Amino acid sequence: MNIFKNGFKLCGSLIIASVISIFLCISMNVIISAMFTSEIGYQAFVYETEESTDPIAKYEYFYTDKDGDGKDDGTDVKMQEYEDKDYIVTTVKLRSTLTGTSKAVFLISTQILSMIMVIAFASNSPYKQGFKDSNMVKIGRAKSDLLKGLKIGLIGNIPFFAITILMIVLAVGIAPGFRTVWYAFLSGHFYSLIMWITGGVLTVGEISTMQYVCLVLVQFIVPVISCVAYILGFKEINLAEKLVYKKEVK
Repeated sequence: MNIFKNGFKLCGSLIIASVISIFLCISMNVIISAMFTSEIGYQAFVYETEESTDPIAKYEYFYTDKDGDGKDDGTDVKMQEYEDKDYIVTTVKLRSTLTGTSKAVFLISTQILSMIMVIAFASNSPYKQGFKDSNMVKIGRAKSDLLKGLKIGLIGNIPFFAITILMIVLAVGIAPGFRTVWYAFLSGHFYSLIMWITGGVLTVGEISTMQYVCLVLVQFIVPVISCVAYILGFKEINLAEKLVYKKEVK
């Protein structure tokens, strides 16, 4: 009974971690984009009146910096022509794309932060249960089961196993055009790792067999963490105390 109770508790924690990770990725993307990209132009939308909701035309204008002073040296002739005809022109800024290095910085930094949350959530309940079971075994009121943490992790990760299986089903024929990024969002706590494994392919139908194997293995990270945490709790090993003790000795 404790296995299912802790498993469902872990499931809720993982969903929370997934949602937090999505907001983290969005925030980090804004920061990384501001740091590693620059404004290169804008996309213009032309409307007949201020009340119009559908543009009658749209185009892209890119800046030209001939003298290297960081300012646009060109002229948007199209905008001038539309405004002379009393049309309304609105613009949305365009920025350069992230380079390979900046993408790596984004993926690594966001996944490290997400993994800290995953480890904290996936280890807390199993560790406490392992510590409790250790005492129960000592007084003869329970039998030792060092795989209990693994079972808790497997139960807690059921929704994400289901999402992965669904993605594979979609890829093999039902909807191969399903966007890879949506699968990554649904497993938000592993968003960056999933995007790295898939190499940025647009649809699940483009993912290779080896990549699918890796994606399935990713979903076993939580059960492994839970298993290790339970064993540490059962053996009454506190890693935090050991680290603090070593620092004090030095």
